[in-house]
Amino acid sequence: MLRARPKTRQFSCCCRAVTLFLGMAAVASALGFANAALAQGRLTLSTGMAEPWTTQDHKGFTDILIPRLFKRLNIDAELVVNKASGRAITLADEGVDDGIAARVEGLEAKFTNLVRVQEPIFVNDFVACGLKGEPKTASWDSIVPYRVSYIIGWQIFDKNLKPARELLLAKDAEQLFALLKAEKVDLALHERWQALWLARQSGLKLIVSEPPLARVPMFIYLNRKHAALAPDLARELTAMKADGSYQAIAREAFKGLAQSPRLEP
Repeated sequence: MLRARPKTRQFSCCCRAVTLFLGMAAVASALGFANAALAQGRLTLSTGMAEPWTTQDHKGFTDILIPRLFKRLNIDAELVVNKASGRAITLADEGVDDGIAARVEGLEAKFTNLVRVQEPIFVNDFVACGLKGEPKTASWDSIVPYRVSYIIGWQIFDKNLKPARELLLAKDAEQLFALLKAEKVDLALHERWQALWLARQSGLKLIVSEPPLARVPMFIYLNRKHAALAPDLARELTAMKADGSYQAIAREAFKGLAQSPRLEP
């Protein structure tokens, strides 16, 4: 009687071949996932910053900087505005957007799919501004004797402002500067460049007290699928600050608001 040969060895070889194939497929899939947006030709980052950081004609500072920064790595990138701050972070964390721009340090502790580009994109100056040039020197202590206003929910002021002579909270920037213009308050607390922009739009001769009450570095975050780009972006952003191209963008975006914009630490 003829007996069938055992097929164990053949089966084992097939299993190894299938395992190898699946392993290669997994690697290819991972690489494809990591480079999906690059393959499509453009990355999308969002920001919640208003004028003059972003403008409707895309001539704001961040509007200009983001595409030019990524272009130094031969990558096309676009910046979109999403005023829903929490939602924008979630979209970047989930990989719907490729990243977010102009956010404070430390988001990666809570949103673990975000990777921070270590070099700050700029430093935000939070200032006291008025119409009479007082106080001459600004500090959290020196503004206590004044009638003060800021926009509801701005945590930098919630956490640091000491009890002032009078505090009026504004619902938005328009109301904030309306209170200042009507002399209902002496000082409006805001971010420097947005304050100067809004004052120019409103016809106010705003005087910013120096130094800033606080300076806060802001960063770019990428979804982890683009983590490999973070060190390269940090390097190129540092290079832009060294070669003068960064400052040229600042002069272009903030023209007429200040003679020499200071956006670095």
